[in-house]
Amino acid sequence: MKRLILFFTIIAQMSCIQSKNLQESIRGVWVPDPQYTDVLKTYKNVVNFVSTLDSLNFNSIYVVSYALSKTIYPSAVLLSNTNYAHIDSTNMLAPFRAQYNVPMKSPTGDPVKDLITEAHKRNIKVFFWYEFGFMADIKLATPENNPILAKNPKWVGIGNDNKPANYNNHDYYFNAFDPDVQQYILDLISEGIKRYPNVDGIQGDDRLPAMCINSGYDVKTIEKYKSEHNGQIPPENFKDSAWVRWRLDILNTFGETLYNKVKSIDPKIMVSFAPNPYPWCKDNLMQEWPQWVSDGICDLLAVQCYRTDSLSYRNTVSQAQSFIKPPIGKKQLFVPGIILMVSGEISDANELKKQVLINRDLKTNGEIFFYNEGLRKPEIIKVIKELYPEKAVFPKL
Repeated sequence: MKRLILFFTIIAQMSCIQSKNLQESIRGVWVPDPQYTDVLKTYKNVVNFVSTLDSLNFNSIYVVSYALSKTIYPSAVLLSNTNYAHIDSTNMLAPFRAQYNVPMKSPTGDPVKDLITEAHKRNIKVFFWYEFGFMADIKLATPENNPILAKNPKWVGIGNDNKPANYNNHDYYFNAFDPDVQQYILDLISEGIKRYPNVDGIQGDDRLPAMCINSGYDVKTIEKYKSEHNGQIPPENFKDSAWVRWRLDILNTFGETLYNKVKSIDPKIMVSFAPNPYPWCKDNLMQEWPQWVSDGICDLLAVQCYRTDSLSYRNTVSQAQSFIKPPIGKKQLFVPGIILMVSGEISDANELKKQVLINRDLKTNGEIFFYNEGLRKPEIIKVIKELYPEKAVFPKL
């Protein structure tokens, strides 16, 4: 008996030593909404997906939680802020409910809860990715075609041309400077993490916090500006430096409010942002993420360093690192986003390998791949297995 106890003691000690020696690195993948992936459509898909990530030694999932005016769970916040007739209409996974338990029966019937549970069994973290953020839609959003504007028509952002604010005639925004719109986003995120208290983090991307550079010409924002500038109206030139600074400060303050709100619910929940490279993001979408880092309101920074060649990728990552200056005593996790699949095309496996090796050379905290469907390609799987031969521990803050 003593020998048996000694044997298991030694095994436990060896296991402890091995875990301490594991590399610290973030190995993540983004999971988009159901029109792009079947991950959450059946319980079998959930289990198979998480098992695949485990076998490839990934340790984090960033699952879309809000897009197309819907969430991946029934949302009372959405229901109260839209013209949806029933709470099921808020849930983008509702159409797949009937098939969810076929051919494997779920223990909960809840795809999101199952994803978190299965991931945590394998030491994989789950982040709620609020993809649309302050964006209304990728096409013109009006009260006639947008359920949120149907209930709140004054929430529409307005550009300097007095038309709905948009980026490149593609991404149309709610008015991110409006306190009511900001409160809606705060309520939505709070609802998500209270509904699923085991979630590990939340993430905004190039749309949260963000607003197109030519915006701010709605009545409410103009009145706020006038009240703070002795009755003067905002400059016609939307690139006027002082006018830009004033609007940036509003969005930066919202970022701080969001961070504090999440931490007040649970200090352990990480707050992550995945913006575009700076300064492009500031000049186009009013995202001043170096300030977020400096203010200590970003636990995990995942800049979208989407480049198709390794030289451009290295330059983009290096430039991003030059802007990262966290406050004293604050650990800043930085993981570049690597393009894995876009417009149905999967990245070249050799180029993918080069970019991951660049991250190691530049000593990033790992990488996150966009997006999961690219992991179906055998060449990609082969490279991932080569790059991730062993488990890695998700870094602690």
